[in-house]
Amino acid sequence: MSRDFGLCLWSFGDISVEEKCKIAKEIGVEGVEVQGDLTQNPNELANILSTYKLKILSVTPDNVDISSVNEGVRLKAVQYFLDLLSWASELGAKRICLHGDVGKTAGSGDNEIDWHLLVDSTKTLMSKAEALNIEVVFEVLNRYENHQIITNKEALSLIKAVNSPNLFVLLDAYHMNIEEADPIDAIKKAGRKLGVYHVADSNRQAVGNGHANIKGQIEALHEINYNGPIIMEMMAEGPNPFTAVKGEDYLQVLTNYYKTSLETLKSWDEIIYTK
Repeated sequence: MSRDFGLCLWSFGDISVEEKCKIAKEIGVEGVEVQGDLTQNPNELANILSTYKLKILSVTPDNVDISSVNEGVRLKAVQYFLDLLSWASELGAKRICLHGDVGKTAGSGDNEIDWHLLVDSTKTLMSKAEALNIEVVFEVLNRYENHQIITNKEALSLIKAVNSPNLFVLLDAYHMNIEEADPIDAIKKAGRKLGVYHVADSNRQAVGNGHANIKGQIEALHEINYNGPIIMEMMAEGPNPFTAVKGEDYLQVLTNYYKTSLETLKSWDEIIYTK
């Protein structure tokens, strides 16, 4: 199996995009998940990625709220994603990520209204995504980051309600460690609707630094014939989960996490494939 391994550029913090790409290339990944910064010229970004021979595996969005009961907030968020789809198309990206507003841990108090708004906004986005032939993966977060779609089951319910062939689920080993009773079973139940798999150990550090059964999850990916990318999304040890910068040496720590994890993941992936 020829699979792309990548990492999320946002995890390197506030250094330049070119510096991030240089580090990613040195780590040895085939591609990256870029940040959906609409102020960045997509052609210039494409040139930087090309210079370092890095594929665009996905696009991480800004934190906006497409299910807000505040119409102004919601419409602004929807417009951001509509603009992001155009930006991604110009960049040459074939996939973007969609998720709730990170940090919003409570809704309006009426789950039915919140759900309706989420479905309605997603349908609007998917209409454009289908026209541009871009895949959208809805990332399943955890209760400490958002109040909606925190399990694979909920994500699949959203996919069914929206009814778009271009909408898939993004499962993240770190988030699943918090919310799923059985992450391996969640992967199997996602099946053909799994669009992207993010990986970090249970403490969001390198594979092997926590207690998650990552090897079992890789085996499950093979069981469902998942051919998509394995994208690492790790953070250096330290408080505040919403910032990448964890101290003066965070870049070196994170780079080591990615290097050792990539070696382990590729080894497991190859062994399982050749069984």
